[in-house]
Amino acid sequence: MNKKTTLALIAISAFALPGTAAAQMTAGEIEFQQACAACHGQSGHGDGPVAAYMSVPVPDLTKVSARRDGVFPYQELMDMIDGRNAERQPGPHGTGMPVWGDRFMLDSGHPNPVENEINTLGRISSLVNYIYAIQE
Repeated sequence: MNKKTTLALIAISAFALPGTAAAQMTAGEIEFQQACAACHGQSGHGDGPVAAYMSVPVPDLTKVSARRDGVFPYQELMDMIDGRNAERQPGPHGTGMPVWGDRFMLDSGHPNPVENEINTLGRISSLVNYIYAIQE
């Protein structure tokens, strides 16, 4: 095998590894890593690289149920993450957590607003299901 072939195989395998890892992740975990991990940390413990710069402590999302006597507040988290119909409290972003519902709607880009809403709520639901899955 020549040097060019060896380098090509190394490059191909480097690109294949992230895809393989991503294929094993749930949709909610992928959303979490893209939208939440910077603040909440890759494992949800509130220790993301941006957390140190926040004006308030970033919550440990692995303890949501524990803070509520074992009850997981699914709809409350849906509403909080969505943020479009919630009164935002002062927080690390000035007005609280980002309004992910608006961001997800913009990302959807479908000409039909109903399709955009379905996509947005699906992404938020995937996130909440992932947060449920990481409860300790």
